[in-house]
Amino acid sequence: MKRIIFSIFNGNVDQNNGSTSDYKLSQFNKYKPQLKACKEKYALKCKSDFFLHEIDITDYDSLQFEKIILFEKYANDYDEVLYLDFDVVPMSKARNIFEFVDTSKIAMHPLRRDLKHNKLRNALNDGWIDGQRVFTKTCAKKAMLLLEGINGNDLLYNTGVTLGNSEIIKKLQFTEQIEYMNNLLDNSKEDTLFPKEISDNFFYNNEVYMSYLIERDNIPHIDLTENWNFIIDDVQSHPTSTGELLHYIKKEFETVFDL
Repeated sequence: MKRIIFSIFNGNVDQNNGSTSDYKLSQFNKYKPQLKACKEKYALKCKSDFFLHEIDITDYDSLQFEKIILFEKYANDYDEVLYLDFDVVPMSKARNIFEFVDTSKIAMHPLRRDLKHNKLRNALNDGWIDGQRVFTKTCAKKAMLLLEGINGNDLLYNTGVTLGNSEIIKKLQFTEQIEYMNNLLDNSKEDTLFPKEISDNFFYNNEVYMSYLIERDNIPHIDLTENWNFIIDDVQSHPTSTGELLHYIKKEFETVFDL
């Protein structure tokens, strides 16, 4: 069984997209050696190759798709592929994910947001709509599906940890459909499926597109349990004993490396 784990490092992405900042970029650069080393160590445990792609794409929209494009490319040479965002830290206790998750299905961690009318109205009234929120991305995915006559669910998949074997990855056909999905998203922004205050924040996004493809094409998939993508953010600021792959959304890496 030939396996690879890969990640992407970019210390110079354009900050105008709102998803990054001076602080986040400085954290990535400061802790780059540790972030790389912990993934290399985990790859050894998983009996897997490891490769860190150091890329210099400053355009955030293009960077969005690079991880999935590489995910598909690796499926041509490897039996199983695991992508980890660079801000994902495998703990020393982390088990071999290839042995505990069914790789015959695309595996990602699901995030659910209630898109009922009253929730939409509350979001607008509270003034917290922006393109990076799970709520807005889920609306974008659902709008794309509605334009194709599909009443989609309220799930969005986080691609920070994405796993699959060669056969199932090749069913995605993500790369060859990027232009089509970009056009569909553009059309959804012009439609009246969601209030303009929400649709104006739609943008080309890998999580939106992966969630859209899996639902539209009924691609076999499995929900990664929280331990495999344990998100550290404002809601959950510290890991619990269950976390194996920790996803540091706020990039506060000192809490794990400076102990």
